Amino acid sequence: MRTKVKSQKSKAKSLAVNFFLLFTFYFLFNTLSAQSVSASLDRDKILLGEQVTLQLNVGNVSNLTSFLTSWPQLKDTLSHTEILKRTAIDTITVNDVNAYQQSFTLTSFDSGRWQLGPFLFVIQDKVSGKQIQLSTQPVFLTVLPVDVSSMKDYHPIKDIIEVETSFNWLPVIIAAVIIFIAIILFIIIKKRRKKIAEKPKVVLKGTALERALEKLYALEKQPLSSDIEIKKFHSETDFVVRQYFEEMIHIKAMQLTSTELVSRLSVYMQNKQLRSVFQQLFELNASVKFAKYLPGATESRNTLKDIIKSLQQIDESVNEARHNANRMV
Repeated sequence: MRTKVKSQKSKAKSLAVNFFLLFTFYFLFNTLSAQSVSASLDRDKILLGEQVTLQLNVGNVSNLTSFLTSWPQLKDTLSHTEILKRTAIDTITVNDVNAYQQSFTLTSFDSGRWQLGPFLFVIQDKVSGKQIQLSTQPVFLTVLPVDVSSMKDYHPIKDIIEVETSFNWLPVIIAAVIIFIAIILFIIIKKRRKKIAEKPKVVLKGTALERALEKLYALEKQPLSSDIEIKKFHSETDFVVRQYFEEMIHIKAMQLTSTELVSRLSVYMQNKQLRSVFQQLFELNASVKFAKYLPGATESRNTLKDIIKSLQQIDESVNEARHNANRMV
């Protein structure tokens, strides 16, 4: 009888020890395995000037055993990228378990494949005070140059925002009014004394397209051995194209942004692909003008060939639109 009682006590003791070890193992395993960190991008390839989102995550930090003590403090520039916007660190708590998240909006104007991270976090144990350093895997972002020959989707460059000034315009307005009145009086007196001879009209040779192509072919022969020559090349190309549109359809192309100009030309460019390609050509010239991107000599010459080809197609579309309009009248 005593042997049976001892056996039952021994089994109960063994069962209690096993349950305690199982509970301890589960608690330690849950504490060690729950904590996780990660870094991710919403896409791994962008064009120059496009935006991408970097997200940092820390998961399963138990309030009962530990707390987060250190979060990566990212500067405004990060491995050839610029941080445009950052959100606050967002905390989500479920059943005494915290998850943390922060997002960064990035952009880059340097083509290449750039490594972001790894990013380091520090978690501290509440009982022992021991700190654990957790590191994310690095993520890689590929920044592609602008290729106008094959690119189908491109975000337009934002226009320059004019800043209001506190300049006092009253003296300028008064002076302008006085000058205007003086000019009117001068013209009236001069008309009484002498008839103003009409200025002879300037007769331009050839069509607007022929004059534009003559200038573009001349640009094609210019050397492109330096950055200054490439910037001048794109600036003069943009001027010739805008001058063509002013002569051809009588709009103030020199004063319009690329987006505004393409919008005005949509009536004459019914071909969506042609309109998209031409907008990309304008935006490439604008990128070079504002020092956002500097292509090589080969890319610049290929761009000029695309402009000549597109200009010929647009001229044909404009003439066809005018012909159709005259037939309707």
